[in-house]
Amino acid sequence: MTDASRNAIEFKDVVLTFEPQTILDGVSFAVRPGETKILMGGSGTGKSTTLKLVLGLLKPTAGQVFVDGEDVTDYKESKMIEVRQRIGMIFQEGALFDSLSVYENVGYRLFERGADGDEVEETVRRMLRFVNLEEAINKMPSELSGGMRRRVGIARALVGSPKIILYDEPTAGLDPPTARTICELALKLRDLEGVSSIFVTHRIQDAVVLAENHATIDDEGNVVIVRNRKEEAHANTKFVMLRKGKVIFEGNGEELWGSRDPYIRNFLELE
Repeated sequence: MTDASRNAIEFKDVVLTFEPQTILDGVSFAVRPGETKILMGGSGTGKSTTLKLVLGLLKPTAGQVFVDGEDVTDYKESKMIEVRQRIGMIFQEGALFDSLSVYENVGYRLFERGADGDEVEETVRRMLRFVNLEEAINKMPSELSGGMRRRVGIARALVGSPKIILYDEPTAGLDPPTARTICELALKLRDLEGVSSIFVTHRIQDAVVLAENHATIDDEGNVVIVRNRKEEAHANTKFVMLRKGKVIFEGNGEELWGSRDPYIRNFLELE
């Protein structure tokens, strides 16, 4: 369980160089427990690279990476496998195994560790209910729309109840209503499950949904998405803007929208 007194994820002066190119150049930021950090910037600015560093798929040239207060910078692969068990990863395309059913895709981690059939069934159905897709349990990925594939990918990432989730452009290529559904699932995880996350996106509308709304339970016990009051806006959602491998902005949405930095203004208007 994540200790509330320490950061869920932290980068300290991280440099990543693939000669002759420097991808990240002294990057520092932290994700607090229950917070979403929205990582933005143009193509090739190092957004997805940060996720690979958290997962230990890349090692920094200099600096440190912490996961749940643990310095994982120099962890060998065997140790990183343990760390990854505590992290959910949601990819751009859902990254499902096309030869496996939805049931088999969502239950993949459980099958790997030899869980019994009843546990797999109960867990898979619970995860699919969370993303409103229980009726698709026996379908193959080829039978699903793009948005459904992303939601199955989210269900799979939730197995094991990770308190850290990494989103890599999860709404890319989706129509606006479906993209909003994905963002609302992220809100539910953040606000009702206390999940900490890095949300990589280039879509300004995703950022607006995540920063200006929250999930709560209404008087009838239903999960609802509610627009934040001004005084509570942006409390648990912050932004990091990357440019040429450097952090050029870190702050809340109000500060981002109000920035006079020419690159940020241009980015927001273009998007």
